[in-house]
Amino acid sequence: MHRSLVVLLSLVLLGMSPLPALAAPTAGPSEDCGVRVNRPHFSRQYSEIHTRIESFCVVPALANTVSGKTYRSRFWGWELIGQTAPVTTKPPGAFVQNHRETVTAPCEPGSRYRYRTEAFGTVVLPNGTYSASAYEENDQEIQCS
Repeated sequence: MHRSLVVLLSLVLLGMSPLPALAAPTAGPSEDCGVRVNRPHFSRQYSEIHTRIESFCVVPALANTVSGKTYRSRFWGWELIGQTAPVTTKPPGAFVQNHRETVTAPCEPGSRYRYRTEAFGTVVLPNGTYSASAYEENDQEIQCS
């Protein structure tokens, strides 16, 4: 079963024209660009929680930025425990079309929590700047060892 959740929560034309914020772009990036998030998992090698995030675009991009945040479930709600600052790639970089990063979070030995990672991506195309976000969370607790 495909576990990667791709959700284009917002595809917004940002500041490129006086059109409304939800104006439809002419090139159709909603089908060609987006954000993917893997499930948070325990990395035995690093003794941390890792989640791979990706901002992708199949059409040529002028810039591609991705950032992410990882939370753990507590009795009062979600607690932010790790984040990756926005990182931008530009041509002629090899990863402009598929910009991947790993969000890491500490994992205390013996602890058991559910984790949630959110990713935020922005691509700059010749006809505008577009943003998307997605998240993935565990249904079951992860025990850190």
